[in-house]
Amino acid sequence: LLREQFVADLEVLAADPQVELWFGDETGIEGDPRPRRRWAHKSDRIKTPYHGIHLRQSVLGAVCPHSGQCAALIFNHCDSEVFQTFLDHLAQSVPHDPNKRRYLIVDNASWHKVKRLNWHHFTPKYLPPYSPDLNPIERLWLGLKAGFFADFIAKTNEELITQLIKGLRHFLDSPSTTARLCSLKTSL
Repeated sequence: LLREQFVADLEVLAADPQVELWFGDETGIEGDPRPRRRWAHKSDRIKTPYHGIHLRQSVLGAVCPHSGQCAALIFNHCDSEVFQTFLDHLAQSVPHDPNKRRYLIVDNASWHKVKRLNWHHFTPKYLPPYSPDLNPIERLWLGLKAGFFADFIAKTNEELITQLIKGLRHFLDSPSTTARLCSLKTSL
């Protein structure tokens, strides 16, 4: 029932030319990801190197499926202070437009619901519980991980961050690709 109501509300908002929908989320990127499935001959021995250290970075991002515009920041963890820093960055990257009502649709993580958050010129809207499939930025995260982190092993945190910047830059610099990947038609 909540999912159906959310989708109906989203369709109304998406049809309004004065509304701009943004979808936000966080993802973790591993420097030593689990091996991915791949084709190999039966006699081949696929080796995955492991360096004995666990490297991980968090990415906070938001995407406007209509325009393909996105914003992202890399952090080593997520909490309300980090999320506020991201909101400040997003507000600076997407300046206020008096002719637009902007919504930032996020999941129900505890740091998204802290009362002291300054949402700037965005209105928060929350996804129904257990509905990541309704958030188009999830497809951007999948594309980032498949395109830039399949079979990538980082030996240092700097290598991981460099690869992460390369992957994020790909989506930031190609709004048409990002819009196609994050299309609302695919989510709803």
